[in-house]
Amino acid sequence: MSVREEVEMTNPIDPSGLGGTLSDVVAALGRVHRPSGDQESPIGTGEAADGRIRVRAALPGRIENLEIEPSVLRLSGEELAREIESAVNAALADLQRRAVAAAGPADLGALTEQLKDVQFNAERQFAKLTASLVEAQEQLTRRAGDR
Repeated sequence: MSVREEVEMTNPIDPSGLGGTLSDVVAALGRVHRPSGDQESPIGTGEAADGRIRVRAALPGRIENLEIEPSVLRLSGEELAREIESAVNAALADLQRRAVAAAGPADLGALTEQLKDVQFNAERQFAKLTASLVEAQEQLTRRAGDR
């Protein structure tokens, strides 16, 4: 169900048109970036110790796989930790690069134009609402004076 339908269901009478305006804002923001369901999540990879330590990282920044060849276990604990850290950092950097590339550039110019249109329409609707309220107040004042 869309935001507009939800607003209409909870408040079917919207003389100001604000429900539609808010829906327009949400729709404009949604058009900037729509994640496509058919794209696989990016995977980052990293290696260290001449390829004897391999790491795979997935969104949102989790280590998915860590492979260590037995020959690496001959390193000191400090050296092994440093090599694993290097492979993990390389995988996370690769993941970040791939995630940014997969997201693609946002068209902020188009969003700005869409939001300007929404703002213009909202200003018109506020002016109509204000005029309606003033007119209703004047009618009430006239009716009160007739009594």
